[in-house]
Amino acid sequence: MSRLDELKKQYPELNLTIFDLMLRFDTSKSYKYLPLICKLFAKSYNPKNHYHHSEYSQIMLDIQTQFITRGISTDNLTESQIFVFHQMMDRFNPETFTTLKDFIYYMDKNQIENKDVTSYSSIDDMRGAVTLASIKEFSKEMANQVIKEYEDETWIAVRPLTFSASTKYGAGTRWCTTYQREKNYFERYWRQGILVYFINKKTGYKFAGFKSLQDKEMSFWNADDSRIDYLDVEIENYMFSIVKTIFSSKSTNKNLCSDEIQDQVHNECIPDYELKLAEPTEQIEVREGEVTMQEPDEPNQALREAAQRYVRTMTAVPIYNETTPERA
Repeated sequence: MSRLDELKKQYPELNLTIFDLMLRFDTSKSYKYLPLICKLFAKSYNPKNHYHHSEYSQIMLDIQTQFITRGISTDNLTESQIFVFHQMMDRFNPETFTTLKDFIYYMDKNQIENKDVTSYSSIDDMRGAVTLASIKEFSKEMANQVIKEYEDETWIAVRPLTFSASTKYGAGTRWCTTYQREKNYFERYWRQGILVYFINKKTGYKFAGFKSLQDKEMSFWNADDSRIDYLDVEIENYMFSIVKTIFSSKSTNKNLCSDEIQDQVHNECIPDYELKLAEPTEQIEVREGEVTMQEPDEPNQALREAAQRYVRTMTAVPIYNETTPERA
């Protein structure tokens, strides 16, 4: 018996197809009604029957992009088959696919210590292995994109200064500050307060902490993005004073960034930021703290730099008008 056959026998609940369901609708011995049943089911799973023709191409492209991002090949699949798989995937949290993809990536690169795949029994097991592997790979790469608040033999605490750093050190979690499709979440926390990721270098366990410098509220979040009390965090007692010191800072993550890093975050997280800076109908010039409008002209580098300086000085007018984030 092949490995595939053994797995199908071991997990019969996964060894089912839509065709198996249709067969149970047909009570005839000659499959008399099966053609009709197939015709009805096929209509339900034809994506062209679900989306307006003007949106169809873009939606299918987005669906395929989700597959590729999660490490799933769409080779040799029709659009209808991709649509069926997409509906099946909705039953799973996107983070599950991301963790699986990262686990396979690091395992293939021989960067995970425990190479016995059968010994992993939960997503938390794989998440821990991914975290430990990622710390080794990203320490040098992310050196200028994080502030290392603390490190010893067991713990490392970092402030992500860019969205890229947030996704690297937040890999394997469900934190909204790592959402690829909604990067503005990270920008809000980055701008409004102190965002810190705490990672156990021995087990891969991690949690996030956030303190708003607007209302001084502090919160902690586990890897599943559930808010938890600090007393429920799996951390040694000696770390309490260290965590307290970290969150006594008066600087937001944004305040700790160079102008170059701030521009990177704006470009990463604010839709069409570059286009807004280069808008030819409203050129902005900064003169001794005042903003004056010039006649429309072609955008140029000097204009963009002036506009960037102006955006960074608008401390009294937030880019968004939302209240303090409720989730980390």
